[in-house]
Amino acid sequence: TGPGGGIVFFNKGNTNGGWQYLESATSDQSTGIAWGCYGTSIPGTQPTVGSGEVNTSLIVAGCNGAGFAAKLCNDLVSGGQSDWFLPSRDELNLMYENMHLNSQGNFNTSHYYWSSTEYANTIAWNFYFANGTAPYNNKSPAYYVRAVRAF
Repeated sequence: TGPGGGIVFFNKGNTNGGWQYLESATSDQSTGIAWGCYGTSIPGTQPTVGSGEVNTSLIVAGCNGAGFAAKLCNDLVSGGQSDWFLPSRDELNLMYENMHLNSQGNFNTSHYYWSSTEYANTIAWNFYFANGTAPYNNKSPAYYVRAVRAF
């Protein structure tokens, strides 16, 4: 259990970059919200482990609107922590490998989860916990969201 009351799913082995662990919220923050920013490019989002927090900041700064996946995570206060973010594509893969395959996290395997990694101005990466694939789709469908934090 992490300091935010979530499940620690990754230990990178050092504190380079100011963090060592990734922690997942114990439940979904949404069962249906759009990625947001449809038609607007968000330059600089990355798929790699450790990029979800910066990705989320870029999305929140570059998108207009009240309700979208990255803003939902950015605004989350849970377990006394307010530094939650939308995970990158590769961070979702770690959640699949280290949580879902070990029967943790209670992920919905019938729906996609959004990542914070953009593919194009109308497309973003998502993740499918039924089989561990990471396709990309239109930014407008309402997919699931699970917030994470680094510490």
